Amino acid sequence: MSRRVLVIAVLLSLLSVCVWSVPSAYAEEGGGGKTASNGEGADGSHPKYQYVSISPVILPVITQEGLTQQVSLKVQLEVPWGDKDKIEPYEPRLVDAYLQDLYGAFSAGGGLMRNSFVNISAVKQRLTSDTSKVLGENSNKVHDVLLQVLQQKPM
Repeated sequence: MSRRVLVIAVLLSLLSVCVWSVPSAYAEEGGGGKTASNGEGADGSHPKYQYVSISPVILPVITQEGLTQQVSLKVQLEVPWGDKDKIEPYEPRLVDAYLQDLYGAFSAGGGLMRNSFVNISAVKQRLTSDTSKVLGENSNKVHDVLLQVLQQKPM
């Protein structure tokens, strides 16, 4: 019995070495998702858009009953390739605009809540509008505003 177990273990280890040491045809074709450290593909091309991460926005929802919940947002801006450096300096102003607008809208019941749940499409519309106001002439540099994370925490 122990001899069979030993033979099976040796065969499995040899098989795993063979499988891991032979490169797959998919990896040789460049389909393995390997990219250069600068985000460019193996052929030197780059994606159409890149993303600017905005600092998390944490908002209290204060109603007539007091503090009812906390909403956390993680926003990314989708910008054309190469325009990331033009948008990053605006991050503090963007976060401030998001905080001011959404704090008032959540607390006043400005259509952002449905049955105690956040209306994601309304929040995205407001974030897009706030981004356009802050960036002004550079607002055409932002292709889309993405909500990467939206969390609600009852208090």
